[in-house]
Parts: sequence; C-alpha cells; structure tokens
Amino acid sequence: MTEPASPESVPVRPVADPLRLDADEADAIAELFNIGMGEPAAALSSMLGEEVHLSVPSFAVSTRARITGEVGGDLEGGQMVCAVRGAFTGPFTGEALLIFPERGTLALVGRLIPVDPAAEAPGEMEQDALTEIGNIILNGCLASLSNLIGGELSGAVPGYRTGVPAAVIGSATDPVLFVRIDMALAAGDARGHALFLLDIASLEAFREAIRQALAGL
Repeated sequence: MTEPASPESVPVRPVADPLRLDADEADAIAELFNIGMGEPAAALSSMLGEEVHLSVPSFAVSTRARITGEVGGDLEGGQMVCAVRGAFTGPFTGEALLIFPERGTLALVGRLIPVDPAAEAPGEMEQDALTEIGNIILNGCLASLSNLIGGELSGAVPGYRTGVPAAVIGSATDPVLFVRIDMALAAGDARGHALFLLDIASLEAFREAIRQALAGL
C-alpha cells in the first residue's frame, strides 16, 4: 500500500519580542544619553571643581524590583540611599532619579557647603544641596535630549527622598525601560547613579524619537 504523502512542513518564524531593542537601537540610546549627560556633568564638574566621571549608558527592559536589587547590591552594610527624583512627560514619559548612598551624598555636597565630619546622614542643608545637583543633572539631561529628538521633554521639579532602595525606587514587577548611568567624582569618595525609568507604553514613541535624533546627528 502506498503511504500517504506527508504534508509539506512550513517553517515557523520566531515571533519578534515587542519589548526587545536591536543592537543599533541600543547603541543609539547609549549615544543619545551619553550626549545628553555630557553638558550637565560638565556644569557639575565646574561647580565642584572636580571632574565627574560617567559610565557608558546601559539600557534594558527591567522591573523596579530588579533595579532595586542592582542598586542595593552596590551598597555596603545596608546603607540608606538619598535620591532626587522627578517625573517627566513628552514624546515619552517616565521618571528620572539621581541616587547616592548617604556617605557618598555627604562627600558630594561637602564640595559645595560645610559638612560636619561627624555627620552620618544628610541634614536639611545637605538635602537642599543634593536636590540642586539633581536638578542640574536630571533636568539638564532632559533638556539636552529634547534638543536631540526635536520634541520637548518636560521635567517636574525634582523632590528629595531618602530610605532603603526599595522605598526610593520601588518594588513593582511590571516591566519598565531602564537607562542607567553610573557617576563618580574623580577622588572616588562619591559614587552614584542617574536612572531613567521609561513607561513601557512609551516604547514605540521612544523608538521614533531615537530615529529622529539619529537623522539629525
């Protein structure tokens, strides 16, 4: 008996992950945030009289819970963190944060104002100084990005908060687009992070902004 012909196999194409950015997009994001952070970091260096080192921006789809674990893992002895944070809106939306450990915060603002050597946590004056630094870095970066993408990113007035990383960053497990830039003073006694957490609903708008920015470079 003749065997029935087997049906022709049809190759199954993998379904593209809508949350995944390709290598070119990831490189473009790093370049844009590198440019965006350059001017405010230079302004801060001038204020402090000391060079501010920046890492290459990294980008990932993550969660606030995972980001909290990464930032908390960099701390020694369960230190609290000090953060300046503010929401931003525009072609894409999200939250920007500048985060330093308490001891790093005291070292950082000590370049600008007198700090009690015995202080273990920032007082009101130190909090105000860090808030001003955060305003320079975060809103300065958003202003630079606005120029690059040709669309206004409007940042709220940043506010100060302190606590354990989970209280400052959050512990939600829904996905966010996450850009991280590590910062350090040349002397090495103040190390922190600039974090940009973008709403996942903004992904397509973010991609379009990247394309427009690349076209203008």
